[in-house]
Amino acid sequence: MMMMKSSGPFLLLLLLLSLSSTASGLGSVVRRDYSYISKHYTWQDAQSYCRKLTSYTDLATIFTQSDADSINVVPYHAWISLHKLDGISWIWSHKYGMNVSGQNQYYWGNNEPYNENCAVVYYTSQKFHARSCDEYYFFFCLEDTSWITYEYTFIPQSKSWSEAQQYCQSKKYRDLATFLYSSDLYSVHEQDFPVWTGLHREGGTWRWSTGLSEYRNWASNEPGNNDCVSISSKSKTMATQSCSARFPFLCFADNLVLVKENKTWEKALEHCRALISTFLPNLRYELVSVQPGEDHDYVMNKVMEANTEEVWAGLRFLAGEWLWVNGQSMLYSDLPLCPPLVQHCGALSKNSTGSVEAKDCSEKRNFLCYSTS
Repeated sequence: MMMMKSSGPFLLLLLLLSLSSTASGLGSVVRRDYSYISKHYTWQDAQSYCRKLTSYTDLATIFTQSDADSINVVPYHAWISLHKLDGISWIWSHKYGMNVSGQNQYYWGNNEPYNENCAVVYYTSQKFHARSCDEYYFFFCLEDTSWITYEYTFIPQSKSWSEAQQYCQSKKYRDLATFLYSSDLYSVHEQDFPVWTGLHREGGTWRWSTGLSEYRNWASNEPGNNDCVSISSKSKTMATQSCSARFPFLCFADNLVLVKENKTWEKALEHCRALISTFLPNLRYELVSVQPGEDHDYVMNKVMEANTEEVWAGLRFLAGEWLWVNGQSMLYSDLPLCPPLVQHCGALSKNSTGSVEAKDCSEKRNFLCYSTS
């Protein structure tokens, strides 16, 4: 949430002072951040969770393959057969298991077990953690080929502990996994499992929970008939899932703020500089500066959501040259060297040619701000 404060008069004087005190550079001003949440929620609950977080805006929108490749979704928790008998003693449910009170304590994570009745194994530490039996996780099933040889299968379905046990017992497996020895834990390695994204089908059309993106990387035989979309933790391919299924999910945020109010360029600059984040009061905002290439392409996704055909950017013609208000280097070479007197401000157009266009500063349009810290 952003609020406004008064920035006072002499806007162009402040602009010039800002330019003179800001170091020039080529660096990107656009930041994108994906966060993997290991809780298992339905698609709608995951969306609500992301939207309520102060540092994130929504379920993840993926724009490029490099975005997908950069997402780290390796960690997971998985049910095992370890549980409390009558709420007192920890035992393995499989017939070859044993009472582990006083045994195998070194398999527990730090400060474990908590006062819960079922156990998961955590991929990152390969340690056991106590959890409420009603929570939802993936799980390992056990197939014993002999009384001393076990094989383990990871099941990337989200279930409660009892549901997971029933699944294992109803299939070819004996039970949920029993890890009696540290060597058994070598089976707890990187696995492939679904993670919610913000892509979903609405009225027959694929839409992201926020933003506009044409990115799709469907797995074989996809998209199917379900309406919500997950991404594979390893292959990063996408698949449709029932929206009521429970999976971990990805939250997303960037540092751009599209203001759908029509203002002149100077009023837009004033508005951005007056923004204050309710949750992060140290953030400062500026009219967006953008460079050619991937940054420009990404910013254009925001521009396409505007209510005006063009959106103000932080570009101004002053003292005979085009300048970004934050001091970034000017890399666009097709701007007019001597623009008409009124066309001294830069805007991004929905009919983009890959550049910034010179426009009349007194015209009113939407504008893009970004946080600078």
